Parts: sequence; structure tokens; C-alpha cells
Amino acid sequence: MVFPEYRPRRMRQTETLRAMIRETRLVPEQMIYPLFVMPGKNRREEVPSMPGVHRLSVEMLAAEARDCLEAGIRSVILFGLPEKKDAMGSGAYARDGIVQRAIQELK
Repeated sequence: MVFPEYRPRRMRQTETLRAMIRETRLVPEQMIYPLFVMPGKNRREEVPSMPGVHRLSVEMLAAEARDCLEAGIRSVILFGLPEKKDAMGSGAYARDGIVQRAIQELK
């Protein structure tokens, strides 16, 4: 079998066709924005290892989540910084834990 000298690439002729068959397409609706929650009132601290990312107190989360929605990002993931840490991670399932309070605030 002889390899053809001319290989028509009909699916690549126009930008519209290329967009239709593209494998990877990232849009804001597919993004998940991380929110770091810390104890306290009206606190906002930058995360030293992540420039531009902040830890927020619970009452400041709603405004940040609203900004995400306006930007087209519909999902967030919460990372809590508990007041007390222990080897069992009991803050993760405590009724009044930081992430649990954050979820109540965002709902």
C-alpha cells in the first residue's frame, strides 16, 4: 500500500470545524475554585506559598463565592483551617467545625 502524497484534512479547514472536533476545551463552568476557610471574624490573609490566594473567615465566603459565580465558576471546594488539630482529625466531622459552618453560610 502506497502512502498518499496528498492527505485531505477536511476536519481542519475552518476554525468552526476545528472547534467542533477539539478534544480538550476548558471553560469556566468546568473549573473548581478553592476556598480556604479560617476561624475568626472578618479576616483575610494571603497564603504565603500561593500568591493571590487568601484564607477567609466564614462571613467573607459568600462575597468570594458570588464573585466566582459572576466569573462563570459554579463550583468551589472548601479547605478548612481548624482552630484545634489532633491526630484523629476530629475537626473534620465536628458539628461546629470550620468547614461545616462554611457550608451553612454558603447555602
